[in-house]
Amino acid sequence: MRLLRAILLGILLWILIFVEWMIMMFIPELQGQFYLQWLIHLVLLLPLTILVARIYYIKKDRLNGLLLGLIFIIIGTILDLIITAPFFTGYGPYYSNILLWFGFLEVLVVSWVVGIFSR
Repeated sequence: MRLLRAILLGILLWILIFVEWMIMMFIPELQGQFYLQWLIHLVLLLPLTILVARIYYIKKDRLNGLLLGLIFIIIGTILDLIITAPFFTGYGPYYSNILLWFGFLEVLVVSWVVGIFSR
């Protein structure tokens, strides 16, 4: 059950991030502003990850926060491979973007910290 909840919340996090990017794509001032979009995303990723991780820890599950963050990243990567990369960005440009890897690191660290403070 713990794993299923983590997977479902990983899907929720991916959906929230997907909606965030879709909104940014339609704001005229942000179109073509690659680094500004990523800056906004990395800032918004913090509360989104905190929200989803806190939802997970409501039931006082004892899954390590790093493992929870890793599950979030794996689920997000699977969904990106199925949806985001083929339809929006292409595989090479998407995974060669260093800012994506900073986002992965942010999810890991934030999930870990939330896990520590939720015990």
